[in-house]
Amino acid sequence: MAVVIIAVVLVAVGYSFFFNLLAPTPHLQLPDPNASQSVDPEGEESGQMEGVVVEVAPQTVQSLIADLERYKSYRRTVAVEYFAADGESVGAVTAQVWEEDGWIRTSATLSSGAVEHSIVGEGTLWLWYDTEQSVYSRPMDEKTADLMQRLPTYEDVLDLDKKDITAAGYVERDGQPCVYVEANAPLGSVERYWVSVNSGLLVAAETEKDGVVVYAMTARDVVSPLNQTDGIFVLPDGTVLYPPEE
Repeated sequence: MAVVIIAVVLVAVGYSFFFNLLAPTPHLQLPDPNASQSVDPEGEESGQMEGVVVEVAPQTVQSLIADLERYKSYRRTVAVEYFAADGESVGAVTAQVWEEDGWIRTSATLSSGAVEHSIVGEGTLWLWYDTEQSVYSRPMDEKTADLMQRLPTYEDVLDLDKKDITAAGYVERDGQPCVYVEANAPLGSVERYWVSVNSGLLVAAETEKDGVVVYAMTARDVVSPLNQTDGIFVLPDGTVLYPPEE
């Protein structure tokens, strides 16, 4: 009887493995372990879960993050701080961010007090400072908008080698459910990411080196959608790059 049971289990496991290997990737939905109802990416509550509930683990976390629906229209505040090896703060940036239909405006107050403005859209970056009249522009890539906010990019998380991911889970951060990822990075540092299940946006990140956090990022005050874009995607000379919808 024991041999028969083992044989049945092995057949079932083998069938499941090959079925999952050949089957198309389903829509993934994260459960909320602290609630009886689920929360979908739009923030709506539902008594029934849609899609396939998948455990958050190092082997599945990148697929889960890639499947999250990201806000396409929002504004928020991003705070970034840098630290020396002894833990002393050596710089900070606070940025106001607006996104609408793929256009992203960032106004970042630097440690020096200068304000750096950037607009990214349709393959171009426009960059200028409050203290200067000139506007610098150049072609952009998919990482430019995040880099202007001093953020790790989605590509940083999705390009992690699975063998470097040391922890993953479904946790709460600043009152919202998040997918958590921790990974070893080059030169002995450890990187941590928190991605909101509700918005699909990166809401916190840390880099730790020799037991000291040397980079910390948090986002707050998310409002979606934008109620207007008038005056946001405009250059200092009045050129409107992205007009608001009528």
